[in-house]
Amino acid sequence: MRYIEIEKERIPYEFEMEFDGEIYQFEILYNSYGDYFTINLYHNHEPVIIGEKIVLHQPLFDGFEHLDIPMFIVIPYDTTESALRITYENLNEDVFLYVLDKAN
Repeated sequence: MRYIEIEKERIPYEFEMEFDGEIYQFEILYNSYGDYFTINLYHNHEPVIIGEKIVLHQPLFDGFEHLDIPMFIVIPYDTTESALRITYENLNEDVFLYVLDKAN
């Protein structure tokens, strides 16, 4: 199982991932006032989903199958099973964004 490596010290930043032979761009943002992260999804550098809040144990981009999104699921999962929410301190330390193929 793979996960998306988040480089918190680089936020805000963009990176690319390939799904089903297509390249998608992701932008990670952090709201220090509310202590939460959001993610933007682009395809061919065109916005698809903007401002998706990253919530513990909630699949990202859920319910947007009608849009131009890849066939995958990203689930923020706490490996310690003790976190109540995602924070700057626990993201990519205990909480990781796991990528699952929707076909599975």
